[in-house]
Amino acid sequence: MGPIPSYNFIFYRIRFPFRRIAIYFLLLWGLHGCSSPQVSTYEEHNDHSEFIPSCLNFLAGEDSYITLADHKALDELKHSAEDHASNSVIIGELYYDLSAREGRHFHLDPDDLITYYKPRTVILGGWEMIQHLCARHIRHEIERGFLRSGLIVRKDAASIREAENIANENLALYLKFAEVAKGKPSHVRNFLFIPISKLVKRKDKTYFPSCNLLERLGTPIVNGLQGNKKDRGAMTAWTEMMLAVTNYSITHQQECKVTVRTPLRSFHKSEESEFKNPSQSSSKSKRTVSKTRYTARKRR
Repeated sequence: MGPIPSYNFIFYRIRFPFRRIAIYFLLLWGLHGCSSPQVSTYEEHNDHSEFIPSCLNFLAGEDSYITLADHKALDELKHSAEDHASNSVIIGELYYDLSAREGRHFHLDPDDLITYYKPRTVILGGWEMIQHLCARHIRHEIERGFLRSGLIVRKDAASIREAENIANENLALYLKFAEVAKGKPSHVRNFLFIPISKLVKRKDKTYFPSCNLLERLGTPIVNGLQGNKKDRGAMTAWTEMMLAVTNYSITHQQECKVTVRTPLRSFHKSEESEFKNPSQSSSKSKRTVSKTRYTARKRR
């Protein structure tokens, strides 16, 4: 199905003087063209360099990434998104696979496309649809980083420094994504889930920077647990991720002086009736990850 005529009118009106708004338009266009069962074959962009910063700001509720003097044109795009993008889209459920003994959400197929293990069709409004597409773009880039670092380590052990640099950059992007995904719907937050197969000695093992990994990933894991209290399968998957990260941090040699802490202690205090802290003797977790600050006003 082709793009909606109103999109074309707006696009040709602003594409030359406003380059960045074209990024926003392309998200809407991809959203409209793939808002049916064909979304399972949604074409990911090979280069996310333009999309990642804009998507991070969009998820944070910041409008400054669109340098648009013509506010009327921007309002038309917003209304167009709300009017025409409220269609069905396929999202992936996060669940625990008993046969595979790990949580599952999605994987990359041979064509480098995101494929869900358990797809589900839902109806999303315009802005929530864009949030979903942005989360897909960001996690797709993160997943590629996981694959690159793992391939380097398996191919050439002497290139460990290169793999480490990629892993650190990838983790930094993951933590930025975790910050802006907080409080978002589960179909956005689920893209933060990392399956245990990436942390244990299996075929598709991924290289992670071991320095303080547990403390750095603690907050995203706790947010995942808090957002899925009514979903036992998702809770099991997140809990397993926490245990895998804890084990990875303990068994891998640390290149910095850190103390392995339990990121679930604060969560345990507020949810004592639902969870039992597996490391009650650990000291209280302190967040040390520097947060990206978004100073622009948030969208209502």
